[in-house]
Amino acid sequence: MQSNLSMLDGLNPEQYKAVTYLDGSLLVLAGAGSGKTRVLTTRLSWLVKNGYLGISEVLAVTFTNKAAREMLHRVGRLLEIDTRYMWVGTFHAIGVRLLRTHYQEAGLPASFQIIDSGEQQSLIKRLIKQNGLDEEHYPAKEIQSYINNLKEQGLRSVQLNPEGLRNKHWLQIYAMYESFCNKDGLVDFTELLLRSYELLATNDAILRRYQQQFKHILVDEFQDTNQLQYLWLKLLVGSDTSIFAVGDDDQSIYAFRGAKVSNMRKFLQDFNAPEPLRLEQNYRSTPVILSAANAIIGNNSDRIGKNLWTNNQHEEKIRLYEGYTEEDEAYFVIDEIKNLHNNGIDLSEMAILYRSNAQSRVFEQHLYGRGVSYKVYGGLRFFDRLEIKRVLSYLRLIVNPHDNEAFLRVVNFPARGIGPKTIENLQEVASVNKLSLFEAVASLSNKAKANLGKFTELILMMQAESKVLNLSEIISYVIEVSGIHNHFESGKKEDEERLANLNELITSVANFKSENNANQLIEFLAHTVLESVDNQAQNFESAVQLMTVHAAKGLEFKVVFVVGLEDGLFPHDNSSKSEKDVEEERRLMYVAITRAREKLYLLRACSRLLWGKRISAPLSRFVNEIPEALIMNISGVSTIGYNQFRDYETSSSSQIARSNPIMNPESKTSRIIIQEQDLTLKIGDMVRHAKFGQGKVLRLNEDGKKMTAEIFFIGVGKKTLDLNIAKIEKVY
Repeated sequence: MQSNLSMLDGLNPEQYKAVTYLDGSLLVLAGAGSGKTRVLTTRLSWLVKNGYLGISEVLAVTFTNKAAREMLHRVGRLLEIDTRYMWVGTFHAIGVRLLRTHYQEAGLPASFQIIDSGEQQSLIKRLIKQNGLDEEHYPAKEIQSYINNLKEQGLRSVQLNPEGLRNKHWLQIYAMYESFCNKDGLVDFTELLLRSYELLATNDAILRRYQQQFKHILVDEFQDTNQLQYLWLKLLVGSDTSIFAVGDDDQSIYAFRGAKVSNMRKFLQDFNAPEPLRLEQNYRSTPVILSAANAIIGNNSDRIGKNLWTNNQHEEKIRLYEGYTEEDEAYFVIDEIKNLHNNGIDLSEMAILYRSNAQSRVFEQHLYGRGVSYKVYGGLRFFDRLEIKRVLSYLRLIVNPHDNEAFLRVVNFPARGIGPKTIENLQEVASVNKLSLFEAVASLSNKAKANLGKFTELILMMQAESKVLNLSEIISYVIEVSGIHNHFESGKKEDEERLANLNELITSVANFKSENNANQLIEFLAHTVLESVDNQAQNFESAVQLMTVHAAKGLEFKVVFVVGLEDGLFPHDNSSKSEKDVEEERRLMYVAITRAREKLYLLRACSRLLWGKRISAPLSRFVNEIPEALIMNISGVSTIGYNQFRDYETSSSSQIARSNPIMNPESKTSRIIIQEQDLTLKIGDMVRHAKFGQGKVLRLNEDGKKMTAEIFFIGVGKKTLDLNIAKIEKVY
């Protein structure tokens, strides 16, 4: 067992205070990279080793199984003990332990079964059907979220009064769901915590037992607690219990999951805690990165407040690159990744972070095309996402209506009243008569054929229209007439992401190069399959990491590229409704920046394709909140600073577009003819220069015989060239 001295060795003064604090409850504000995991595990070990607690007298709650395992491993190593019987785990794991011990008092059978999210959704689907409701108007996933959200607020169906017929039906399904689960002894994830809370709240003897047992409660990632979790913890804190919570209000980014950053302030009042202890020394990032993070988060008003600092002497500036399109943005990122990798940085030490999952597509395409291994962390690769696969299935049916796999994937998506029994009958007819499913529809009885006939007519109509449309128009058309677009217009976060993915699918074909225009659709479908299969076969031991900023929380990388930094994308358009939402987006930006250890790149596209139309957007306000001295502006498109952001706020979107020729290349209608070179140039043309490489024409000026062009070159920035001297050629 480690000595007391060696256990505390290497702690900085604030970490030491946190580990050895003995005066009641305490809130520790642990900044990004400040060593909070070490503080938590060392404190738990120190309390036990010095006799302040027995191993069964402490409850440690985490948010992930990985964090719980890491804590148990470190404590076991420090104390050289068997940690299997310690009360360390996630909220759900602790809930299971309580319910297994007190199943009778909780109203459960001894062998109650825990159901996962998929099983919960399947059960809800059956109840919707039993209730005689149309799943198109009562989607199982939405009702699942409705039930789980109510449970997280501690609300049972009997406590609610419905408003309107739709809410009445939703509440009926909630009540039926509760009844079915109680009858069959089923417990979903949200039920684990709610039922264990109710067990403690309604049984004084059991509550007193655990209040007396747990002399000390440790909570990790406290900023992520929701209402029920907070109430559950508050219930367990008895008169002789101390609670030690570690969290960072600046990293509270899960409001959409019910997390309440206000729980940080409530802690100080409800547990009679002193001023928070701040862990501000960062062991991860450079002074420049931390200064940028501090500058950004300092604009949030609803925070307790801290200021990160480091002894790290690395002074490399943050690189800002503004591509004129999303393709240019991706090209630059992959170029940098290849250069950094050639200079000795492992691919796994580099990450591309984006606000929306849909943004991964263009980076996946360029990484794949240039032979760079990558992983999509915490999500599916673009062409493997369900909504994308469904659109691709419609496209496959346009090419070949007899594709049975594609037929089955979309015959009842969106829902068109075609049930499993009808499909079984269709498959039987097809098998007996050796027909495709599409052909077998004609052989069904009139009643069974009705809805299936409408589906086959839809495919034939798509086939006919596709003959007069280009590739992006075909995909747009399919998304609309199939009903997929309307299906995902619920306004829910997950559906907004699906719509963004569908938009990105349309965008993906804008730059798709086909050797045979007559077979563009066939070649595109082949490309999607080959890219998916090739990526699955790659060796991912060393691979660039692609992920959303939400998924990146808790991770760190030597090099980080934060992409899509445009107002409307990051911060997201949906956040513009309230300052509270903007502050959550700003916390998300703070998390993104503090993932980087050594090198940080900030990128944006001056314009993006949205549903087939090129849309311009200003540079993200968050970039403008970073002091100019911290940034190396590679492209030189924007002037960084608060004044420019104020200009954005006071301008209409059309004024913004006019103020930046990159955003609206036709804002100056200029055309120059260089007769000696037999060359006509206009604003927006792509050109190539022998020294500066590929670029885009931003401005053209002609004064008599003197002709100049301002051109934005990839990786170089803006250059003004004398067209009578400079040798340039048009690319397209």
